[in-house]
Amino acid sequence: MNSVQIHLALTHVPVILSFVGLVMLVVALLAKNTGLTNTSYTIIIIAGVAALPVFFSGEGTEEAVEHAPGVSEAIIERHEDIAKLAMISIAAAGISALVALFSYRWFRVVRLLKVLVLLLAIISGGLMAQTAHLGGQIRHTEIRNALTAQNGNEDGEKNEMQGNSHQQQEQDDN
Repeated sequence: MNSVQIHLALTHVPVILSFVGLVMLVVALLAKNTGLTNTSYTIIIIAGVAALPVFFSGEGTEEAVEHAPGVSEAIIERHEDIAKLAMISIAAAGISALVALFSYRWFRVVRLLKVLVLLLAIISGGLMAQTAHLGGQIRHTEIRNALTAQNGNEDGEKNEMQGNSHQQQEQDDN
């Protein structure tokens, strides 16, 4: 299996698990259910672990697709930037959840860790969603085309800016 296959095969796992863990944690905290809280912690830990091969296979995947027709280097770079933040946040959430699982004896620490894991799960869930969205735009032009039609064509804007600067240079030369 090469890095592209690993990236594509596992890419949805941390995204889905981060959301499942977050929703389960919210329900567990509202229900004050310790068993459900611990299960949500475990899911968040697994999401953090699952994110590792996805993140580290990203560079090889970029090299494989960056010169393919229709692939935007700008979208790849935005995807990579957000993926770094998502990886940091899901790792922090996973580590915090792991600590929370083993700190059940200290009541004040448990309460603080519940809030910390919840906040990190919210942040990582949002970053994972944005990372997945940008990753989808790399090869799924139907997503990108809908967005560029709504927000203005990214490549068209670049071409227009280059054309304007070329026209400006011609005027300066005259």
